[in-house]
Amino acid sequence: FITVPVFDFLDNFHLSYGIVILVLTLLLKLVLSPLTYKSYLSMAKMRVLKPQLDEIKAKVGEDNAVLLQQEQMKLYKTAGVNPLGGCLPLVLQMPFTIAFFYFFPNLFELRGESFLFMKDMSTYDTLFTFSPIFGVNHVSLMCVLMTLTTLLTTWYNNATSGATGQMKYIGYIMPLIFFFVLNSFPAGLNYYYFLSAILTFL
Repeated sequence: FITVPVFDFLDNFHLSYGIVILVLTLLLKLVLSPLTYKSYLSMAKMRVLKPQLDEIKAKVGEDNAVLLQQEQMKLYKTAGVNPLGGCLPLVLQMPFTIAFFYFFPNLFELRGESFLFMKDMSTYDTLFTFSPIFGVNHVSLMCVLMTLTTLLTTWYNNATSGATGQMKYIGYIMPLIFFFVLNSFPAGLNYYYFLSAILTFL
């Protein structure tokens, strides 16, 4: 109900569909910015607390995960920080993420449309091909870029938030799963996810 009318409006300007998807992504980030402000503020506080978190790690040691987590939670409570506050933007974007997941594969306008290295945004772009493994015989370049950007964002968030134990690695699992799922999806969809990851990182 939101994505299609906005896309149709932007389409009236006869821009490249790569630019239309970029503007669509920027508009989404702009609309969600007031809602995500608190979560980014929480992430900023986590960065400020990092030296103290490092001190706790040095004092307690990473081997004692339970005590380490207890000490960290005490610090978060004292500073008034929610360590999961940075997850809010992802939750708020989820309805749009799902909408785009269905929108781009069914978007007739993208058929045969090229942008940058993508020859046809309605299908996957091939970085290289190989003998079929479980029915897959290619790697999509845009999917690789999207995955790498998401992993970079996860690494940065972990480095600044002082995440430890399982929390440190959970964020890496989803991008890798998405890589295998989205590898055969349209380049336009992976391009949107790539832009979204870049803007989130910035």
